[in-house]
Amino acid sequence: MSRPLSQMLAVPASPDSLHDPEILLKRAKSTGAFQLQSSRLEDEILHLDIASDGELYHAEIFPTEFQIPELYRCQHLFPDVDLDAIERAQIGLSVEMEFGENALASYHLQLKLICALVPDLLAVLDDSSEKILSGRWVTLAAQSRVAPAPRYLYTAQAVSGEDDCVWLHTHGLDRCGRPELEILNSTRDTYQTHYNVLETLANRLLEQEELPRYGEPFFLAYVTQDIPLIVTLIPWADAVEHYPEDMTGGKGDRTEGHNEESCSIFVYPSEESIDKGEYSSLSIYDQLLQDNPIYMITTSETNRMHDLAAERLPYFTAAFRDSRNKLLGKFGLLIDEEYRTEDNCREHIWFEILDIQGDRFKARLTQEPYYVAGVHEGYECEFGPEDLTDWLIFTPERRISPDDVYLLEL
Repeated sequence: MSRPLSQMLAVPASPDSLHDPEILLKRAKSTGAFQLQSSRLEDEILHLDIASDGELYHAEIFPTEFQIPELYRCQHLFPDVDLDAIERAQIGLSVEMEFGENALASYHLQLKLICALVPDLLAVLDDSSEKILSGRWVTLAAQSRVAPAPRYLYTAQAVSGEDDCVWLHTHGLDRCGRPELEILNSTRDTYQTHYNVLETLANRLLEQEELPRYGEPFFLAYVTQDIPLIVTLIPWADAVEHYPEDMTGGKGDRTEGHNEESCSIFVYPSEESIDKGEYSSLSIYDQLLQDNPIYMITTSETNRMHDLAAERLPYFTAAFRDSRNKLLGKFGLLIDEEYRTEDNCREHIWFEILDIQGDRFKARLTQEPYYVAGVHEGYECEFGPEDLTDWLIFTPERRISPDDVYLLEL
């Protein structure tokens, strides 16, 4: 059985070395990011077998002419000088790599491979997810011991028609061995909250060893403290039968694409509806989805966020020394015993940073907790770095998270 393929194209500042396989091979051998097991040149394509964390991956590398497709999303901020250079570029290095069982680890490895082969990286066109990545961000991500956020594995596009209808669908999950996800018949007023549902489900499915079967209920969140959001996946061919053929995202839009393995997201509003297999549109929760639903983040993702926040903590503490900046930290509060489970005993919630002394943070709670009865907005406390899950820096110009600290180095 063939492994899913991830396609990226590296855009260098200078394309001179892209046509010399010996230079590329030398760079692949000299990096410490992975182990080169074997290589061969065949029909001007450099084939590499590389090993990382005990798993073997196959990659195919070749120079190619390119143009940036019109619908590709620019994921990062680029300085004008970089944008000008990217627009002038005509040749890039295609890096196609088979993904292994862990899609996020595979994605991280592909970024490391690209940085090893193209040290003067301007940008990366992630063809599988139809997005454009900053070369500065890719370099920083490749140097990190922590993988990027799962959302980088895919892109969710919102396509609107002449009416109010919006069709949300993903690109990139197929390289992870997952079906693409869709939400049909969204609207211009609701697609942002629907996107949160789609993104949360995509991230959860990326961690699932076994995917839920079609029509099987899957707990995703709480739309209120007492109302669970139970979703289910329906094949697109069945889903479009519930809507007009000429609707945006309907059967009429499937003749030339989006007609392979793709699933639409529906919901079960009650236990009775689950028993009967009677699913409903996500829109039945539109009002509640506007009121700060409780999306569940897995322990592994919480740990990943904590590790990245800790690795890049020096950026955070340095930013505190500039009085123009406002800093927020997300810390884990021990929840009340009645809400604790085997997998979760803390509520991770945002605090405003009041002071930093050494590795201690004095902070003020910015919102009401859900599961800590004796603590309220305005509560002040001290924390250590082990309690920090995430952080944000608000500069006079923009918001900066651990993911995009490359902006501080522009």
